[in-house]
Amino acid sequence: MMLKKDNFLIHPDEFIARARNLQSVLKDRAKKTRQDRKVPVETIQALKDAEFFRMMRPKKWGGYEMNPKHFYDVVFEIARVCPSTGWVLSVVGVHDWQMALLDDQAAKDVWGDDLDTLVCSSYMPTGKTTEAEGGVIFNGTWNFSSGCDHAEWAFLGGLMSAGEGPVEINDIKSFLIPSSDFRIVDDWHTTGLQGSGSKTITVKDAFVPSYRIHGFKEGFECNSPGIKINTAPIFKLPFGQVFIRAVSIPSVGAAQGALDAYCEYNKSRLSSSGVPASSMPASLHAATAANSSIRTAKLKMHDAYDSLLKFVHENKDFPDLVRSEYRYDAAEAVTSCVAAVQDLLSNSGGRAIHQGNTINEFSQDMQAFRQHAANQPYALDANLGAVLFGESNSDHFS
Repeated sequence: MMLKKDNFLIHPDEFIARARNLQSVLKDRAKKTRQDRKVPVETIQALKDAEFFRMMRPKKWGGYEMNPKHFYDVVFEIARVCPSTGWVLSVVGVHDWQMALLDDQAAKDVWGDDLDTLVCSSYMPTGKTTEAEGGVIFNGTWNFSSGCDHAEWAFLGGLMSAGEGPVEINDIKSFLIPSSDFRIVDDWHTTGLQGSGSKTITVKDAFVPSYRIHGFKEGFECNSPGIKINTAPIFKLPFGQVFIRAVSIPSVGAAQGALDAYCEYNKSRLSSSGVPASSMPASLHAATAANSSIRTAKLKMHDAYDSLLKFVHENKDFPDLVRSEYRYDAAEAVTSCVAAVQDLLSNSGGRAIHQGNTINEFSQDMQAFRQHAANQPYALDANLGAVLFGESNSDHFS
């Protein structure tokens, strides 16, 4: 598929080539990224220059409206050499897609003066609202806002209902806030994804106009107000189906990076008994198993978006089974890749536990990926199992 923008034809493979051209410098910069506890400014600029953040953005705002699988293929290549950078690209870049779901005035607010403006997020609905004319007054504190140091705006989760009863899906919203209305707390000190800069954000008495509020239910039902203007097929996908890969695919890319490092490290390593590690059955099995987990995750991701877009093109509803399968697959990919990388580490000898060992560093990042709430597969496998038994899909993030 060729995509046209400003009289230029750009093939998805061109973005892959741009990502691979950056790998050497990003690999060299990975240590600095961890030490600085955030992605360096020069790296963010390189990602902007490569137009990665624009891949799923509406064309009217300088984007390419690409099938999400192409964006996540780029994320894979970046996470392969620097998991923190891949993570930030993924979870920040997905917001360019979400912006298309809001009233177009929101996009004017964000990109009207600068098309390179970035949006970070923290979707946990901890924010509190008070009704005001034309919108709400918003307050709250949110952890884990990756890449917030580089963002001029943030999507922050909150509830519209102030009642004491159970939270309904219609109560859950994301609120688009300018950086002038939030404060960053420098509290990111971790053992994995150190360079993601996933710091805490606080907001006090910020006014949010109604057009900058996006409903969780609207995203699930694919009837967000922005799709009346942004009519490309990718904007008719369920919100959850696009977002879940943003927190899943970086782990798959990192697993590939760990496998690359494992093969290089063990080519010349001798076991304690003097046997070349590269000839030991356990070493070979670990590599093969990791490769299989990575390939499976990528193939399932591609299949998911091709299948979902086929439903869009045929103007068909997304079946519960399809939604729940793809939701589970995204989380299970993380679990599978974490286990694979742990096996790589276990088969790399005692010296692999030293600080600075690349396989060990990848392993710590993998554990951090696994901790994300959306990457927990156990409730999701129960939901998928129930759907297979004929029950309705109960996961509203699918």
